[in-house]
Amino acid sequence: MDAILIGPLALPAGTVVALITFSTAVLASLWWQWRGRPVEKWLWLITLSALMGARLAFVLRYPEQYSGPLAMVDIRDGGWWWPGALAALPVIALCLWRRPELRLALLSCTAAAMIALGLSLTTLHSMSPAAAPLPDIALENLQGTPVPLKQLTQGPTLINLWATWCPPCRREMPVLANAQARYPNVRFVLANQGETAQAVRDYLIQAELHFDLPLLDPQMALGHHAGNGGLPLTLLFDGDGNELARHFGPLSRASLHHFLTSHLDDPRP
Repeated sequence: MDAILIGPLALPAGTVVALITFSTAVLASLWWQWRGRPVEKWLWLITLSALMGARLAFVLRYPEQYSGPLAMVDIRDGGWWWPGALAALPVIALCLWRRPELRLALLSCTAAAMIALGLSLTTLHSMSPAAAPLPDIALENLQGTPVPLKQLTQGPTLINLWATWCPPCRREMPVLANAQARYPNVRFVLANQGETAQAVRDYLIQAELHFDLPLLDPQMALGHHAGNGGLPLTLLFDGDGNELARHFGPLSRASLHHFLTSHLDDPRP
Protein backbone atom coordinates (compact mmCIF):
# COMPACT_ATOMS: atom_id res chain seq x y z
CA MET A 1 0.00 0.00 0.00
CA ASP A 2 1.53 3.29 -1.11
CA ALA A 3 -1.07 5.77 0.15
CA ILE A 4 -3.45 6.14 3.07
CA LEU A 5 -6.79 7.79 2.27
CA ILE A 6 -8.28 9.97 5.02
CA GLY A 7 -11.50 11.31 3.54
CA PRO A 8 -10.49 13.34 0.48
CA LEU A 9 -6.87 13.52 1.68
CA ALA A 10 -4.29 11.03 0.43
CA LEU A 11 -1.04 10.72 2.37
CA PRO A 12 2.03 8.66 1.45
CA ALA A 13 2.09 5.50 3.52
CA GLY A 14 5.65 6.22 4.67
CA THR A 15 4.57 9.59 6.04
CA VAL A 16 1.73 7.98 8.01
CA VAL A 17 4.09 5.38 9.47
CA ALA A 18 6.54 8.11 10.51
CA LEU A 19 3.74 10.11 12.17
CA ILE A 20 2.49 7.06 14.07
CA THR A 21 6.03 6.27 15.25
CA PHE A 22 6.72 9.80 16.44
CA SER A 23 3.28 10.19 18.04
CA THR A 24 3.82 7.00 20.05
CA ALA A 25 7.13 8.33 21.37
CA VAL A 26 5.49 11.64 22.33
CA LEU A 27 2.66 9.88 24.16
CA ALA A 28 5.19 7.82 26.09
CA SER A 29 7.12 10.99 26.94
CA LEU A 30 3.97 12.57 28.39
CA TRP A 31 3.73 9.72 30.88
CA TRP A 32 7.34 10.26 31.91
CA GLN A 33 6.80 14.02 32.12
CA TRP A 34 3.97 13.37 34.58
CA ARG A 35 6.51 11.43 36.66
CA GLY A 36 9.00 14.32 36.57
CA ARG A 37 11.20 13.01 33.74
CA PRO A 38 10.74 15.46 30.80
CA VAL A 39 12.29 14.01 27.62
CA GLU A 40 10.12 15.65 24.94
CA LYS A 41 12.84 18.17 24.04
CA TRP A 42 15.29 15.35 23.43
CA LEU A 43 12.75 13.46 21.33
CA TRP A 44 12.37 16.48 19.07
CA LEU A 45 16.15 16.82 18.73
CA ILE A 46 16.50 13.12 17.89
CA THR A 47 13.69 13.27 15.33
CA LEU A 48 15.00 16.42 13.64
CA SER A 49 18.56 15.07 13.48
CA ALA A 50 17.26 11.82 11.94
CA LEU A 51 15.24 13.70 9.32
CA MET A 52 18.08 16.09 8.51
CA GLY A 53 20.51 13.20 8.24
CA ALA A 54 18.22 11.22 5.91
CA ARG A 55 17.68 14.27 3.69
CA LEU A 56 21.36 15.22 3.63
CA ALA A 57 22.33 11.65 2.76
CA PHE A 58 19.90 11.70 -0.19
CA VAL A 59 21.19 15.05 -1.45
CA LEU A 60 24.83 13.93 -1.18
CA ARG A 61 23.95 10.74 -3.04
CA TYR A 62 22.51 12.65 -6.02
CA PRO A 63 24.04 16.16 -5.92
CA GLU A 64 24.10 16.46 -9.71
CA GLN A 65 20.31 16.10 -9.84
CA TYR A 66 19.67 19.36 -8.00
CA SER A 67 19.59 22.78 -9.63
CA GLY A 68 20.59 24.65 -6.49
CA PRO A 69 20.27 24.99 -2.69
CA LEU A 70 16.54 25.74 -2.79
CA ALA A 71 15.85 22.48 -4.62
CA MET A 72 17.95 20.62 -2.07
CA VAL A 73 15.84 21.79 0.86
CA ASP A 74 12.50 21.21 -0.88
CA ILE A 75 11.41 18.03 0.87
CA ARG A 76 8.12 17.82 -1.03
CA ASP A 77 9.77 15.40 -3.47
CA GLY A 78 10.05 12.73 -0.77
CA GLY A 79 13.81 12.44 -1.21
CA TRP A 80 15.11 10.59 1.85
CA TRP A 81 17.87 8.01 2.18
CA TRP A 82 17.14 6.38 5.52
CA PRO A 83 20.68 5.18 6.41
CA GLY A 84 21.34 8.89 7.00
CA ALA A 85 18.92 8.74 9.93
CA LEU A 86 21.80 7.22 11.92
CA ALA A 87 22.80 10.85 12.47
CA ALA A 88 20.40 10.70 15.42
CA LEU A 89 22.67 8.25 17.27
CA PRO A 90 25.10 10.93 18.55
CA VAL A 91 22.15 12.92 19.89
CA ILE A 92 20.87 9.86 21.75
CA ALA A 93 24.34 9.15 23.11
CA LEU A 94 24.70 12.78 24.25
CA CYS A 95 21.42 12.62 26.16
CA LEU A 96 22.28 9.31 27.81
CA TRP A 97 25.67 10.67 28.84
CA ARG A 98 24.66 14.15 30.06
CA ARG A 99 21.27 13.31 31.58
CA PRO A 100 21.57 9.96 33.38
CA GLU A 101 18.29 10.60 35.22
CA LEU A 102 16.50 10.53 31.86
CA ARG A 103 18.06 7.33 30.55
CA LEU A 104 15.20 5.01 31.44
CA ALA A 105 12.62 7.47 30.14
CA LEU A 106 14.42 8.01 26.84
CA LEU A 107 15.10 4.32 26.26
CA SER A 108 11.48 3.37 27.01
CA CYS A 109 10.16 6.09 24.66
CA THR A 110 12.53 4.84 21.97
CA ALA A 111 11.40 1.25 22.55
CA ALA A 112 7.73 2.29 22.28
CA ALA A 113 8.49 4.09 19.02
CA MET A 114 10.29 1.05 17.60
CA ILE A 115 7.38 -1.22 18.54
CA ALA A 116 4.94 1.18 16.87
CA LEU A 117 7.18 1.29 13.79
CA GLY A 118 7.32 -2.49 13.56
CA LEU A 119 3.57 -2.90 14.02
CA SER A 120 2.82 -0.17 11.46
CA LEU A 121 5.12 -1.67 8.85
CA THR A 122 3.72 -5.16 9.46
CA THR A 123 0.14 -3.91 9.13
CA LEU A 124 1.01 -1.95 6.00
CA HIS A 125 2.68 -4.98 4.45
CA SER A 126 -0.30 -7.22 5.23
CA MET A 127 -2.68 -4.72 3.62
CA SER A 128 -0.57 -4.27 0.49
CA PRO A 129 -1.86 -6.22 -2.50
CA ALA A 130 0.55 -8.27 -4.56
CA ALA A 131 1.96 -6.47 -7.58
CA ALA A 132 -0.40 -7.04 -10.48
CA PRO A 133 0.66 -7.28 -14.13
CA LEU A 134 -0.22 -4.50 -16.53
CA PRO A 135 -3.97 -4.66 -17.17
CA ASP A 136 -5.22 -5.52 -20.64
CA ILE A 137 -7.02 -2.24 -21.27
CA ALA A 138 -7.03 0.44 -23.94
CA LEU A 139 -6.54 4.13 -23.26
CA GLU A 140 -7.17 6.92 -25.78
CA ASN A 141 -4.87 9.40 -27.44
CA LEU A 142 -5.86 13.06 -27.68
CA GLN A 143 -7.59 12.37 -30.99
CA GLY A 144 -9.86 9.79 -29.36
CA THR A 145 -8.23 6.73 -30.96
CA PRO A 146 -8.01 3.66 -28.68
CA VAL A 147 -4.45 2.69 -27.73
CA PRO A 148 -4.00 -0.80 -26.23
CA LEU A 149 -1.73 -0.32 -23.25
CA LYS A 150 0.16 -3.56 -23.72
CA GLN A 151 1.31 -2.45 -27.17
CA LEU A 152 3.27 0.33 -25.51
CA THR A 153 5.21 -1.79 -23.03
CA GLN A 154 7.86 -3.36 -25.21
CA GLY A 155 10.50 -2.34 -22.70
CA PRO A 156 10.72 -0.59 -19.33
CA THR A 157 7.66 1.66 -19.08
CA LEU A 158 6.79 4.38 -16.62
CA ILE A 159 3.09 5.23 -16.39
CA ASN A 160 2.15 8.41 -14.56
CA LEU A 161 -1.44 8.93 -13.40
CA TRP A 162 -2.26 12.63 -13.20
CA ALA A 163 -4.87 15.36 -13.66
CA THR A 164 -4.71 19.03 -14.56
CA TRP A 165 -6.52 20.04 -11.33
CA CYS A 166 -3.87 18.35 -9.15
CA PRO A 167 -1.15 20.82 -7.98
CA PRO A 168 1.46 18.12 -7.18
CA CYS A 169 0.87 16.65 -10.64
CA ARG A 170 1.48 20.02 -12.29
CA ARG A 171 4.65 20.44 -10.24
CA GLU A 172 6.16 17.21 -11.54
CA MET A 173 5.07 17.57 -15.17
CA PRO A 174 8.23 19.47 -16.30
CA VAL A 175 10.38 16.83 -14.58
CA LEU A 176 8.68 14.02 -16.53
CA ALA A 177 8.82 15.97 -19.80
CA ASN A 178 12.59 16.47 -19.45
CA ALA A 179 13.08 12.86 -18.35
CA GLN A 180 11.93 11.54 -21.73
CA ALA A 181 15.24 12.67 -23.25
CA ARG A 182 17.35 11.84 -20.19
CA TYR A 183 16.16 8.21 -20.03
CA PRO A 184 15.66 7.04 -23.62
CA ASN A 185 15.59 3.40 -22.50
CA VAL A 186 12.36 4.06 -20.60
CA ARG A 187 9.01 4.75 -22.24
CA PHE A 188 7.02 7.48 -20.50
CA VAL A 189 3.23 7.25 -20.63
CA LEU A 190 1.15 10.10 -19.19
CA ALA A 191 -2.31 8.74 -18.35
CA ASN A 192 -4.71 11.56 -17.51
CA GLN A 193 -7.44 10.49 -15.12
CA GLY A 194 -11.01 11.34 -16.06
CA GLU A 195 -10.57 14.58 -18.01
CA THR A 196 -11.37 15.53 -21.59
CA ALA A 197 -8.91 15.72 -24.44
CA GLN A 198 -9.51 19.45 -24.75
CA ALA A 199 -8.70 20.07 -21.08
CA VAL A 200 -5.47 18.10 -21.37
CA ARG A 201 -4.51 19.72 -24.67
CA ASP A 202 -5.13 23.23 -23.33
CA TYR A 203 -3.04 22.55 -20.23
CA LEU A 204 -0.08 21.13 -22.17
CA ILE A 205 -0.11 24.07 -24.56
CA GLN A 206 -0.36 26.62 -21.78
CA ALA A 207 2.42 24.95 -19.77
CA GLU A 208 4.56 24.52 -22.94
CA LEU A 209 5.03 20.82 -22.26
CA HIS A 210 5.55 18.06 -24.82
CA PHE A 211 5.02 14.38 -24.14
CA ASP A 212 5.46 11.55 -26.62
CA LEU A 213 2.54 9.58 -25.18
CA PRO A 214 -0.12 11.77 -23.56
CA LEU A 215 -3.10 9.47 -23.16
CA LEU A 216 -6.57 9.65 -21.65
CA ASP A 217 -8.01 7.27 -19.09
CA PRO A 218 -11.62 8.53 -19.01
CA GLN A 219 -12.91 5.68 -16.81
CA MET A 220 -9.83 5.90 -14.52
CA ALA A 221 -9.23 2.20 -15.10
CA LEU A 222 -5.55 2.46 -14.18
CA GLY A 223 -6.39 4.09 -10.85
CA HIS A 224 -8.84 1.28 -10.07
CA HIS A 225 -6.22 -1.27 -11.13
CA ALA A 226 -3.65 0.29 -8.81
CA GLY A 227 -6.14 0.46 -5.93
CA ASN A 228 -5.16 4.04 -5.24
CA GLY A 229 -7.43 7.06 -5.54
CA GLY A 230 -4.66 9.60 -4.91
CA LEU A 231 -2.65 11.54 -7.48
CA PRO A 232 -0.01 11.68 -8.76
CA LEU A 233 0.83 8.00 -8.89
CA THR A 234 3.75 6.60 -10.86
CA LEU A 235 3.91 2.94 -11.87
CA LEU A 236 7.00 1.23 -13.30
CA PHE A 237 6.72 -1.92 -15.44
CA ASP A 238 9.27 -4.13 -17.13
CA GLY A 239 9.08 -5.24 -20.76
CA ASP A 240 6.86 -8.20 -19.84
CA GLY A 241 4.27 -5.99 -18.15
CA ASN A 242 5.26 -6.93 -14.60
CA GLU A 243 5.04 -4.14 -12.05
CA LEU A 244 8.45 -3.34 -10.61
CA ALA A 245 7.64 -0.43 -8.31
CA ARG A 246 5.29 2.45 -7.64
CA HIS A 247 5.62 5.91 -6.15
CA PHE A 248 2.84 8.04 -4.71
CA GLY A 249 3.41 11.80 -4.70
CA PRO A 250 5.28 14.26 -6.91
CA LEU A 251 8.67 13.33 -8.27
CA SER A 252 11.59 15.72 -8.55
CA ARG A 253 14.55 15.26 -10.87
CA ALA A 254 16.45 13.59 -8.01
CA SER A 255 13.65 11.39 -6.68
CA LEU A 256 12.78 10.25 -10.22
CA HIS A 257 16.42 9.33 -10.80
CA HIS A 258 16.43 7.37 -7.53
CA PHE A 259 13.15 5.67 -8.44
CA LEU A 260 14.44 4.49 -11.84
CA THR A 261 17.99 3.54 -10.89
CA SER A 262 16.76 1.58 -7.86
CA HIS A 263 14.61 -0.73 -10.01
CA LEU A 264 16.18 -0.76 -13.47
CA ASP A 265 19.64 -1.98 -14.40
CA ASP A 266 20.10 0.55 -17.18
CA PRO A 267 17.59 3.43 -17.31
CA ARG A 268 20.07 5.40 -19.44
CA PRO A 269 22.25 4.09 -22.26
